[in-house]
Amino acid sequence: MNTDRNIFEFERQDNVLILTPNGPFMEFRDNDIRNGYNEAYRILMEPELEHLIVDFTQMDYFGSTFVGILIRLSKKVCGDGGKAILCNLSEDMREMMKSLMLLENDKVVFSWKAAVSRAEALEKLTS
Repeated sequence: MNTDRNIFEFERQDNVLILTPNGPFMEFRDNDIRNGYNEAYRILMEPELEHLIVDFTQMDYFGSTFVGILIRLSKKVCGDGGKAILCNLSEDMREMMKSLMLLENDKVVFSWKAAVSRAEALEKLTS
């Protein structure tokens, strides 16, 4: 179990929260995961933040716990009129998200768009 680092790194760029998971959730204690989610949600409550980018640079695997957190954070952002974009997904992660019908599926409220890079994700939010 990793207790030396936070589960997420948070960055802000204008009205966008950039959330970078620091590795697979199995490396963290349940309490750390819960605290990381609560902190992300609290930050998204700030009125100047409209959009969310989740950057998968530090992650090559995720399970159902992480998908649940992504759904809740994305519902918050999309429910407030913002957009949620995932970037730097491996091909395996992209295919898994598509098989769960959570990636680029306009039939669900919290469907994510994908971007190859953080720069592309920011561009999609500003265009």
